[in-house]
Amino acid sequence: MKRYIYYILLFVSGYCTSCDDYLEVKTYGQVLPETTEDYATLIYTHLNNIETATSDKILGNFNDVLRFECFSDNLNASLMKTTSSYTPTYVGSYIASAIYRFNNLFQVVKDVNIVLDNMEDKESELGKKITAVAYTLRGILYYNMMRELCEPYDKQRANEIMGIPIVDHFDMEAKPGRGNIQVTADFIIDNLEKAIALNLTDDEYILTIDVAKAYLARTYFWIQNWEKTIAVAKELLEKYPLIEGEAYEAMIQSKPPFETKPGNMIVVSYGQGMISTAFNIRYATDTRRRPVSLEFAGLFKEKERDIRYAISFDKTFLNKKRLNMCIRGAEMCLMLAEGYAHLSDEENALLYLNKLREKRIKDYVPLAMNTLPPVDPSAMIKVDAEGKNLTPLMASILNERRKELYMEYDRWFELKRNGRPEFWVGYKGIKYETKKYLYTFPLWKQDLRVNPNLVQNEGYE
Repeated sequence: MKRYIYYILLFVSGYCTSCDDYLEVKTYGQVLPETTEDYATLIYTHLNNIETATSDKILGNFNDVLRFECFSDNLNASLMKTTSSYTPTYVGSYIASAIYRFNNLFQVVKDVNIVLDNMEDKESELGKKITAVAYTLRGILYYNMMRELCEPYDKQRANEIMGIPIVDHFDMEAKPGRGNIQVTADFIIDNLEKAIALNLTDDEYILTIDVAKAYLARTYFWIQNWEKTIAVAKELLEKYPLIEGEAYEAMIQSKPPFETKPGNMIVVSYGQGMISTAFNIRYATDTRRRPVSLEFAGLFKEKERDIRYAISFDKTFLNKKRLNMCIRGAEMCLMLAEGYAHLSDEENALLYLNKLREKRIKDYVPLAMNTLPPVDPSAMIKVDAEGKNLTPLMASILNERRKELYMEYDRWFELKRNGRPEFWVGYKGIKYETKKYLYTFPLWKQDLRVNPNLVQNEGYE
């Protein structure tokens, strides 16, 4: 980390990149970096942001983890004590700020493109590391934009759903259109595969080969390629096996600085430095402005026997769990369970569902097809990612995911991925409704004026 900061301070006075034209990377009248170390500085800036959780563009920061939790059905807005910009009443309260996410994410793409398009040294040890990180970073950024700014993936409409403009080299005159979501997904996969081929294993650079593989698994999962999801997730779960008991609780509630990554985390943000005042306010105050929903609390059928029950909320149903920006082995396990379920392989789906529950629930009895709880007709999610009615097996997997990844930047995207259910909350006598189109954030009108080839998302025209 100190090395990152040294290079950033050394270089910042000699090179500055305008953020005004984030799709236009070749800047007139500005000097590009010269040495490999200079190019590395652009990447170090973003690695530093991951470790300190000061950026919402890559792994997210604790402000957004809380906001997105508030968009979902995990917290009860109707019983909210007070509201704030970090605890919006519903997703519609945030849309005015969401318009900037496209611009902000492309600002980082701009830095990555400067490196990949202009750094001549890609063969030295440092050059290979920086190239690998750059490809991983670009894959992550496009994955984030695909989830936030595109409609959920649909195999039948993949060539019709609007994607993200592909900007992979310098061209001041280019004004790329959005293409389709399949082109976007293929671009993400291509970047991550190029990063994986470079085999970066140095944890100093954070975005190692394992992180690239984790995002590759996430991308396959999002686009419903269950076979490839299983192949990548299984490899990672073997390397980052599930932990339990005190080790699990220590991982979930751990606070920086970390000497090593806690537990079975593949990557974690906010790993260095002392806990900031802002984090303490979000965690100790803002996360406790509203209780968890009774429906969410009711998923813990085993109550105190499930270690997550006491970790997640207290006796007054107010949050206790730390805000986490990470990817863990448990997520890979849940991907495996769901992937096999979509492929109608009930035996393996149950195998991985039971693997996780066994590590979380004391005196656990394995679930079998004839002992699965029935589908709750009142549950928010009613169809799976492929639009099929939930089976008891799929419902159990999704419920397990909801419990495991609570306060980890996940539930909102699970709602989006599984049918985009519409729902409403009441607060101070006003009804706030989450409509289907609100799951996909709008583009900024300024972006549309600058580039006439961009098309606004449905509902925001």
